[in-house]
Amino acid sequence: MATEIKRRKESRDDQQRIMAEKHKIFTNDSVQQLALIHTRVEISTKNKQTHVGWVYTIDPVSESVILVDLANENTAEVKFVSGYNISHLEILEDKPPPGLGDTIDRLFMKKQVNYSNREIVERRESLCVWLAGNRVPYTIKDDMSIEVLQTAVIAPPYEPGSIQCTNEVVLDKVMKLVQQMPANS
Repeated sequence: MATEIKRRKESRDDQQRIMAEKHKIFTNDSVQQLALIHTRVEISTKNKQTHVGWVYTIDPVSESVILVDLANENTAEVKFVSGYNISHLEILEDKPPPGLGDTIDRLFMKKQVNYSNREIVERRESLCVWLAGNRVPYTIKDDMSIEVLQTAVIAPPYEPGSIQCTNEVVLDKVMKLVQQMPANS
């Protein structure tokens, strides 16, 4: 019995060693990948296409690259190049012009909306009416957040992204409910 357990452990160790030797994630240089962020590159693909742009990010597992090509200040083209399809990557410019990195990063940031106190109160009241209309139990807490189903908490500004819950099933259902709330309720 002990030898069987030892063989299984050795077999598992061998499998893990083989996986570590075969998968690129264990041999890739993450520092080198990080250094490519905000550099201008030309990527050649296996299907003979060429993509040029500024690197926004690289997925360390799949080695896929997101490129941003800024045609002018008002338009940007975003390209996703799958890692399995990349045959060659050449650095064209290793230092971006001043402010370019921030410009690229802002393309992917969620727009910050500042609500007035009156708007926050209106949003909370609308959400409470929506929850009550859908027969979902809720309570308004002292910090003005809304506790839903005794597990989820919706904080101001009462959007799907401001829901906190440790139960993923409840979180999903509450998020869907908040997303379905009509804008004028």
